[in-house]
Amino acid sequence: MKRSRLVVIAAASVVGLGLALALGALVLDPARAAVGPLPAEGLVLPADTRFVVGIDVQRFVQSPFYKKFASQGGRPKAFSELEQKTGFNPERDVDQVLIAGRPDKGQQAGLVIVRGRFDRYKLSQAIETGGRRVTQKKHEGNPLYIFNEGQAGASAIAFLGHDANLLAMGSQPAVEAAVTSHFQGAAPLKQNTALVGLLERVKPGSTFWMVGDQSLLSQMPSAVPAPGGSGGAQLQLPALKALMVTGELEPVLSLDVTGDAADAAGASQLADIVRGFVALASLQASQKPELKGLQNAVSVTTDQSSVRLSARVPYELLEALQPKKAAEASPVPGR
Repeated sequence: MKRSRLVVIAAASVVGLGLALALGALVLDPARAAVGPLPAEGLVLPADTRFVVGIDVQRFVQSPFYKKFASQGGRPKAFSELEQKTGFNPERDVDQVLIAGRPDKGQQAGLVIVRGRFDRYKLSQAIETGGRRVTQKKHEGNPLYIFNEGQAGASAIAFLGHDANLLAMGSQPAVEAAVTSHFQGAAPLKQNTALVGLLERVKPGSTFWMVGDQSLLSQMPSAVPAPGGSGGAQLQLPALKALMVTGELEPVLSLDVTGDAADAAGASQLADIVRGFVALASLQASQKPELKGLQNAVSVTTDQSSVRLSARVPYELLEALQPKKAAEASPVPGR
């Protein structure tokens, strides 16, 4: 499969993931003002959230990136199945997806909030007749659908409010807490000052973004092979306290990754390591004329204790990165 198609399928699948778990006109008080790229309704996320991912679905599906590569068969299968069963078209009906959780608790603490335009009746029917063990009850006077109630890992889905434009889905405790916060006008995420501080540093309006604290990086290796090294030489990676990612798809594929190190020395060391890998990749790319733009597509800078990697990849370069089609076999003479 083409690399570019893999990228668009992976990105689109993130949108579909939240919808596949179980399946506006909101009046919010001033305490629920947006924080950076996080809309006001996102403040119902749990206070112990360790990472948040946001996707502006409409910017994503309207981008030339998605239109071009999805037309080549990259549309997620989950999208087609949802549309077939419910008439619900994620590309048309979803505006934004928020995904939050705690890596140390896995899916048990996960919560997905989807904002869009839904046919409440059709979605309710699809949930009730989907073949899974589902029960319905009222929570804060609001209908709540629970999957595998009473069992470990029970999940739930609920509309937030009486308007069919906001869905919460994920673990049962997380969904119930979100419903309670919504109806009581609470904003528990504001108690997480560290994560809120990261959100305030992210530029609003990005097509996709992510912020997370050090727990998000707990599975990363502490050392990596030295670029161009031999004999098993490794480089120790400085620990990061936080990570922020933003991305755009127009007019080029843009990606900004910022990591917060413990101090300026750690940031400088990490920046040098990243530059080494970028230089090695650029050296290899220089041997292929069609990839000559790669060396100018990535930059690494530092600002006190932060390291920033920026990538700006034109679509023409993405095309060049695709594996070439195998040459057609030459006709056999005389045939």
